Amino acid sequence: MLQYSLEKRASEEKLRFYLESSTRFRFPFYDPENPYRKNGLFVHLEETLMETGEKFQNDYGENFVSINLRGSWLRGIPLEDDDIDLLFIVRDLPEKERVVILEHSRQTLRKKNGIFKVCEGKQEDGIQVDPITFLNLEHVSTTIHSFMYGFKQFLEDSTRKQRDNYQDSFFGSRLREKLITFLKSGILIPYVGWIYGKWKKKEVFTELSKYLPIPSEKTGLYEKEEIEKTKEILRQTFIARNLIYPAINLKEFVSLSDVNILEVKKEAMALYRSLEALERIYARAIMNYLYTSAIELKLFGKRLIKKRVMRFSGHYDKLVDYILHVKF
Repeated sequence: MLQYSLEKRASEEKLRFYLESSTRFRFPFYDPENPYRKNGLFVHLEETLMETGEKFQNDYGENFVSINLRGSWLRGIPLEDDDIDLLFIVRDLPEKERVVILEHSRQTLRKKNGIFKVCEGKQEDGIQVDPITFLNLEHVSTTIHSFMYGFKQFLEDSTRKQRDNYQDSFFGSRLREKLITFLKSGILIPYVGWIYGKWKKKEVFTELSKYLPIPSEKTGLYEKEEIEKTKEILRQTFIARNLIYPAINLKEFVSLSDVNILEVKKEAMALYRSLEALERIYARAIMNYLYTSAIELKLFGKRLIKKRVMRFSGHYDKLVDYILHVKF
């Protein structure tokens, strides 16, 4: 077994690397100058996942599509005990087979390297939160439509704690459940790193494009404005997610008194104004934007964060169009 180690906490050097790398690479995991790529750790992880993907391809054929990487490892600066967040894309595999895939992956990665631990969920405010691990391409239409239908009415309901009557008739879904459902619909795909199955990107996006609200034209179910609102919330959500460092206490690195708080906060608010429906992510994103701005001023004498955000904030239609037509 190859031996590698991760830092217990983010050093200023690693944080500096991440902030700079994120202006050049969509995901610092792929940066050839990443210390963990140079010492072979990330290559070791990729090779292990490629071997695992080949096994699943042999076992399930066209029903197994890809293995994708998310989370702190994809951001390129994992810390000690950070889980590896994986997203498996499949086609209508039954639950028992998905359990086999997940358990085999956990055992294989753990055997290859003791620090390779597949995410098994965590406790947040006393509630077990399970990771989004599978995207079933056969169910994309249902999941996207279950989120979209009645979303406008739900947002405009002054008593937001009430159920959405449109949804309740079919799914009994609350807003939080709607958002989780939508995250499981395939909308994560532009924000994951493809490891096994890179050659199937266009196939996956062609499938998703049948159901994504692109272009923003009125349909039998939705007004154009409702589709735009949903897309904007979606886009802003992932801009925010890209700025969240779950394992890094940014307060340790800088005091907010080092920057013009009002000016930076105004900019942050403008970037995240559509996140009201995602209050907790919104609040954390704003705080991380402020702290990151201060860190960048301290380390570089300038703020890079807007440039980093813009790597994720291009118009959603154009992002998907790019991924659909780029050569792989």
